[in-house]
Amino acid sequence: MKEIKMRGLDETIYESTLDNGLRIYIWQSKTSHSFKGNLIVSYGADNTTFTVKGKKYEMTRGSAHYLEHVMCENVDKEPLLSLFNKLGSHSNAYTNYKKTSFEFTGSKNLKENIELLLSNIFEKKFNQENFEHERVPILEEQRMREDNPGVIAYFKMNKMLFSKYPNGVDLIGTEEDINNITFEEIKTIYKYFYHPSNMCLVVTGNVSPYEVVKIVKDYFQNKDFPPFKSPIIKNYKEGKKVVSKKEIIKANVEIPELTINIKIPLKIFEGFEETKLFNIVKLILASNFGSTSLFKEELLEKKLIYNLFFGAYKVYDYMIIEVGCRTKYPADVEKILYDKLNNMEIDEKDINRKIKSVLATLIVDFEDQEEVNALISSYLIYENRIIDNEKEILESITLKDIENVHKLLSFKESSSLIMMPKEEE
Repeated sequence: MKEIKMRGLDETIYESTLDNGLRIYIWQSKTSHSFKGNLIVSYGADNTTFTVKGKKYEMTRGSAHYLEHVMCENVDKEPLLSLFNKLGSHSNAYTNYKKTSFEFTGSKNLKENIELLLSNIFEKKFNQENFEHERVPILEEQRMREDNPGVIAYFKMNKMLFSKYPNGVDLIGTEEDINNITFEEIKTIYKYFYHPSNMCLVVTGNVSPYEVVKIVKDYFQNKDFPPFKSPIIKNYKEGKKVVSKKEIIKANVEIPELTINIKIPLKIFEGFEETKLFNIVKLILASNFGSTSLFKEELLEKKLIYNLFFGAYKVYDYMIIEVGCRTKYPADVEKILYDKLNNMEIDEKDINRKIKSVLATLIVDFEDQEEVNALISSYLIYENRIIDNEKEILESITLKDIENVHKLLSFKESSSLIMMPKEEE
């Protein structure tokens, strides 16, 4: 078993890879009385086109999410949640654009929890009736999401930013998509992607690393799997320009909501390690738009906004910077936000305070088994590795680093979305 030392945090994550390819990551809490498990499958909503041994497959949008639903119900139509409840535990599942996850949280019956999760995934029995049974609740979920302003804004902004990437449609698909998903598609995804070599298991909390590995090894002892066929996911080539500069739509909001997204190619930041780069950009944004920034206080005092949010995240080959708010004056505030983006300030003292705050959060997170599970899972989902030196990366950030990144930030390719209340123009 390999020990991954989280440098500067006095924490260890244990890693073990089984003969069948399954990677296991365990963090043992010093104080927790419960545990959490997360089985991550490397297949998500955007992986609709792939090739296996030269044969091309096209899946309907929403098929990854549909399979997630099917996996969470047994042949007797008993939800997986109720089976975990019988063990005194809770379970959940979710799909994002890259991965599908199946979780459990409990405080007793660790062996039974792990075995239930693994047996549900690796001993799955499919039938047409169960498959069709899930279509109605998924359609209902889709209709509910159609009225969700956050969902509407996210996928609308993706359409405005990207012309080639497949993330402009809700990950569960449209009503038409859901009705078109076939039983054969579900079985094809399961066949090629639900293989131990294409999965990671993360267990955190009141557990022994060696006990967890033994439980998993014992479960797989007499189970054979065909060689993983390593499907090749379609690689999308996206242009630098945004699709649409500005759109105004109506949504289920009481107060107009404004979101500005900036599209920046990651290749312009050559020489910057990505974890460090995104930490630097978030620090710059926090200093200018954060809860303690003078800019936010001024907008609140003038009653121009009700809130102010910001973020920076990666979408394939691009960094997306997001700034937005709820405001009665979206046209005026839009100009103010753009002006601020183009004239952001670098305050060394404030940046240093922000770094200390992020470091404190990172340290405190290792007191909570749920937070640690989320952190490890996030590393595996978005980086496919454990970042063991994030604290050192944060501590290594200098004023010169921040200034160099700041100079490279370009806000030329941007999109603004205004969501107006349905009853108003």
